[in-house]
Amino acid sequence: MNVSYERPSPVEYAELRRFAGLSPLEEAAAAAGLNGSIFSVVVRDENSRLLGMGRIVGDGACYFQVADVLVHLSCRDQGTGIEDTLMKEIVLYLEKNTSEGSQVIVISDTPGIRLYQSFGFKLMYPDFYGMSRTSRQPV
Repeated sequence: MNVSYERPSPVEYAELRRFAGLSPLEEAAAAAGLNGSIFSVVVRDENSRLLGMGRIVGDGACYFQVADVLVHLSCRDQGTGIEDTLMKEIVLYLEKNTSEGSQVIVISDTPGIRLYQSFGFKLMYPDFYGMSRTSRQPV
């Protein structure tokens, strides 16, 4: 398992999203999203195949969002520790590169909550309410 601070290619990113069970993403959207990353970390196997990634987006000063902590389905629940490795690198970056009072958020599916809590993230409710919507609503 090799850890590096790089952005995957848009094709790799789109494929990993698919293999992680997320919705498809067009290559142009993948490229734009990756270019908006403040920080990116990847895990590759000995053949340079992308096994997992994580990134941070935001304004780089006040607000940071942990995004796309993704692991290939073939590596999940295999004891690889890829999710923990990615999160350790992300938290290390945040600790070194944010100011006191900066807000760091993450939006998680239910299975991911435990992972993020183990790295100090807390559920916002009842102090705050998070909301989201898709950019284009179905017609």
